[in-house]
Amino acid sequence: MKIAFISVLCLILFAGHVYPQIYVDPDGNDDHPGTIDQPFGTFPKAITEAAPGDTIYVRGGVYELTSTIIITAVKNGSEGQMYTLTAYKDEVPLLDFSAQSFGSKGISLKANYWHIRGLQIKGAGDNGMQIDFGSFNIIERCQFYENRDTGLQLSNGSSYNHIINCDSYYNADSTDYADADGFAPKLDVGTGNYFYGCRAWGNCDDGWDGYMRGATNVSTTLENCWTWKNGYLKDGTDPGPQANGNGFKMGGGDNSNSQGLTHHMTLKNCVAFENKAKGFDQNNNVGSMVLYNCTGYNNLTTNFRVQRTLAEGESLVVKNCVSFEGLVQLGGFAQQGTNSWLKIVFDLD
Repeated sequence: MKIAFISVLCLILFAGHVYPQIYVDPDGNDDHPGTIDQPFGTFPKAITEAAPGDTIYVRGGVYELTSTIIITAVKNGSEGQMYTLTAYKDEVPLLDFSAQSFGSKGISLKANYWHIRGLQIKGAGDNGMQIDFGSFNIIERCQFYENRDTGLQLSNGSSYNHIINCDSYYNADSTDYADADGFAPKLDVGTGNYFYGCRAWGNCDDGWDGYMRGATNVSTTLENCWTWKNGYLKDGTDPGPQANGNGFKMGGGDNSNSQGLTHHMTLKNCVAFENKAKGFDQNNNVGSMVLYNCTGYNNLTTNFRVQRTLAEGESLVVKNCVSFEGLVQLGGFAQQGTNSWLKIVFDLD
C-alpha cells in the first residue's frame, strides 16, 4: 500500500513539474544559486546548471566577454524539452566580444533543440554565432553586428534550424573583406534550414551566402527576408573588389563550382536593394531555385541573375517578381510567370 501511494505521488509531482528558471546577470556571481534575486554571473555556469526543458533568463546590460560561449552536445534537448536561453522580459542583453582575440567565435552552438531569443551579439573575433553540427534549434529576435566575420553561420551538417526575425549588419573581416556575410548557410551546411523575417545590411561581403564546399544537395528556404547595401563598410565606403556585395547569393562552389554542387534555394516575399553587385545571384549554383513574390531594386550590377545551365532534373522558377531600376538576366530555361519585366498581351477578341 505504501509503495503504491509513493508511486501515485511521484506521478502527480511529475505531471505538475515546472521546469526550473535560471538567471544570469552581468552583476551576478557564480557562487549564487542562480535565482532572480541571486543570479549567476556567467553564461558557462548557467548552461552547466541547466537541464532539458529549463529556461535561462538573461538580464539586460552589457556582458563584456573574451571567451567563446560553447554549448556542446552534452546539452542536447529534445522536441518536447528544449533548452531556452532568452532575454528577460523586454530587457536588452548585449554580449560584447569586442575585446576577444581575432578568430574566436562569440557563441558556438554544437547542440540540438535550443531556443535562443532576444540577444545582441557584437564584436566577436569571428562569427557572432556559429551553429556547428547543431540541428532543430530556433534563433529568434537576435542581432548580430560588427563581428569580424559572418554574423550567423550554419555549418558542419547543421540542419532544420529556424532563424526567425533576426538582424545581421555591419559585419566585416578586416583581413581581406572577403568573407563576412550577414547570414551564411554555406560550405558544409546541412539541409532544411529556414529563415523567416530576417534582415541583413551593410555587411562587407554578402547579405546571405549559400556557397557550397563539402556539401551538396541541401535545401534552404528564406521567407519575408530583406537585404540591402551589402559590399560596403559601416561608414558606406567600398573596401575593395573582394567584398562581393550580393544580396542573396544562392549557391556556387570552388573553381566556378566545377564539382556541380547543388544548393536548392526557395525565396518567398524577399527584397534585395542597393547592393554593390547583384540582388538575387545564382553564383554558379546548379541546384533548383524558386523565387516567388521577390523584388529587386537598384542593385548595381543586376537585380536578378541566373544564367548558367542547371544540373539535370533541376529547375528555376521565377514568378510574381518585380525588378525596378536594374537588369534581369535569366537563362531561357527559367519558368516564369507574371513578372514585372514580361510583356503582357491582352486578347481583346
